[in-house]
Amino acid sequence: MNSLRFRILRSHLLVIVLTMVLFVVSVMLITPRVHNRLLRDAELSYRADADTDEQSERANDPNDGIKPFPGSGLQISPGVMNELRRFENIYRNAVVMAIVISGTIATIVAIVVSVTVARVIALPIGRLITASRRIAGGNFQPIDIHSGTDEIQALAVQFNHMATALKDAEQRRAALIGDVAHELRTPLASIGGYAEGLIDGVVVPNEKTYAIIRDEAARMQRLVDDLTALSRAEAGTLTLYPALVDMHDLIERAVALLDGKTSEAQITVDVTHQHANEPLRADADRIVQVVLNLLTNAVRASAPHSVIRVATGHDAQSVWCTVSDTGIGIDATHIPHVFERFYRVDPSRARSTGGSGVGLTISRAICEAHGGTLTVRSDGLGRGATFTMTLPRDEV
Repeated sequence: MNSLRFRILRSHLLVIVLTMVLFVVSVMLITPRVHNRLLRDAELSYRADADTDEQSERANDPNDGIKPFPGSGLQISPGVMNELRRFENIYRNAVVMAIVISGTIATIVAIVVSVTVARVIALPIGRLITASRRIAGGNFQPIDIHSGTDEIQALAVQFNHMATALKDAEQRRAALIGDVAHELRTPLASIGGYAEGLIDGVVVPNEKTYAIIRDEAARMQRLVDDLTALSRAEAGTLTLYPALVDMHDLIERAVALLDGKTSEAQITVDVTHQHANEPLRADADRIVQVVLNLLTNAVRASAPHSVIRVATGHDAQSVWCTVSDTGIGIDATHIPHVFERFYRVDPSRARSTGGSGVGLTISRAICEAHGGTLTVRSDGLGRGATFTMTLPRDEV
């Protein structure tokens, strides 16, 4: 285990064990020496006193001044008793010194261990702090941390994910500004050119000229409306008015709204329903907007006399709708980016048809706001594409 809690607990236990071991070792090393010295000195003193007593035995009382050694049958003189007390004090001082020495060593070891553990923990955290300051300055390079606890490494991984997400967001922001400028440049240039032509008298001020200017202005208005809807959808502030509706009715409305374009392009829309009704709770206008966008994209991608197939169905949890075409298809490398803002599989074709490039992004955001999903599948270029909208089911 390499968790932070276990590591701190392990360090504390290590300090305690080291303290006890050092104390025991110190006492075991010092005590025998002091004890042996005490016995040796006591024996020498006793022998010296015995020789002195033997020489003065005849002149003095044999028992005068001789005291028994506590706990034994030995008769020891007062001088020897004083020496024993002195040696006992020496022994006690030695034990105290052993405790002080072992405690000092244990404290030093504890400080070293604590500093080491703190360094192991603090060093990667310090690198994270430095990396956060670097990210704040616009440098989104990930950090590489191989040491530290499991929690620190997990934090580093999540930090790198955050850095990557921030880098992607910054790139999308820069791309959004460039894409918006590009989308506005064409209609603005067209309107400006016709305005200059009208002023200079080069362009005839007739109904056709005014219609071109009106269409370009409408194109800019659609782009602004789409961007507004996109910002609300991504911010989670998209207003929905959910009600009990039937997916069949919503499909019919979208097909009817696109009838003029499909007739002009000579494309047939074939609608099939798996069940008699497909009930769900949703904002009818928003779902029609999604289906209309999918149908519009299918018409743009399909050749004349093609068939666009729309199918609906449901299971116990959800209602689904698929829009399939047999048009230009989508290469596998483009699939992950289809729902990104201003992403175009075929830029020239999309611009020629006046698409803003955010329709699919808004459509997916609408589906997700309903608690559903919007996905795409394609077998490759020239083999068409199928978009599937899945929404939560609500029985009627």
